Amino acid sequence: MTGVALEPVSVVIAGCGAVTKLFYAPALAHLEDCGLVKVAALVDPHDSNRRTIQSHFHEAIGVAKLDHAPLGKGTLVIIASPPGLHAAQSIHALERGATVLCEKPMAATSAETQSMLDATVRTGQFLAIGHYKRFMPAHRAVKHFIVHQTFGSLWEIEIAEGGKFGWPATSDSFFRKEQTSGGVLLDIGVHVLDLLLWWLGEPTTFTYADDARDGLEANCLLTAEFPQRGLTDMSPVSIRVQLSRDWATPNCYVFRFERATVHCRVNASNQLELTLDGLPMTFAAELRDPLPPQPAPSTSALETNAQAFIAQLVDVCAAIREHRAPLITGEDGARVIRWIERCYATRKSIQQPWLAPIASCI
Repeated sequence: MTGVALEPVSVVIAGCGAVTKLFYAPALAHLEDCGLVKVAALVDPHDSNRRTIQSHFHEAIGVAKLDHAPLGKGTLVIIASPPGLHAAQSIHALERGATVLCEKPMAATSAETQSMLDATVRTGQFLAIGHYKRFMPAHRAVKHFIVHQTFGSLWEIEIAEGGKFGWPATSDSFFRKEQTSGGVLLDIGVHVLDLLLWWLGEPTTFTYADDARDGLEANCLLTAEFPQRGLTDMSPVSIRVQLSRDWATPNCYVFRFERATVHCRVNASNQLELTLDGLPMTFAAELRDPLPPQPAPSTSALETNAQAFIAQLVDVCAAIREHRAPLITGEDGARVIRWIERCYATRKSIQQPWLAPIASCI
């Protein structure tokens, strides 16, 4: 029935650390103002974390454990706790009848991701994963270029992302092996690998090296080959991914097509740089709504980074109302974790010439 106001989706946030402070809290506050959601509860074992987020949501209750939160059919539970808690908390929420949006990485291991997928089948509830970068207009444009061969076949992608670790983490879980199963690859690489799988499908071959030694990796290098979309008789697409937590990088994705090169800057959600073959200049463009074929005023810019984050929340809320799957599902998240596990299982040591050989103790 048109014209009838819908009740806002009740939201429970599990985890009130940095990702909630920087992303989920402002996004949900905006969606509350729009009448789309109502934050009902904040879950975190630390009172100070809950109080910080409650400044955005005065009517939300604060509890230390997810067991004490109001869950049920139609509730959206956002799992934004450390990765080691994702599986258990997601399964608990699903079994209470809630829909779950689990922040990346989906879980610490592929076995845990499978237990989460099994819970969706058992309960009939759905699970979304926080790979919001798929909603960025620049990344959607790249997908279009690849699928429709706008500039001919894609030949290679070179990705360099990261720098000195500066995330305002509220705990040391990023660096404790008992709380997370990986370092930079599992942290920022999970978005990169999700985008590659979305753009290109499954890789045919890959090699992986990092500097983990007995700890968690701060630097890694991944090379891979992907088949050309629908073409078996052409050279594969070559991929090189460099990620770092302590070395400055260009923070750029470069796509080399037959007739053009595209630069996509990290987190520049609605911007691309395009160099057409033979043209001695580069277009640096803000992505906007399409113009009509006749002369017309300028159109509006497409989503920023923050708006892309909001777009995923809007999609999940729509999925709840429309009884459909979200655009980014649990299986999407599980594919990424499976690839990361394969990387760790076949890891080689990255070259570190500044380290002296370990002297023999014999």
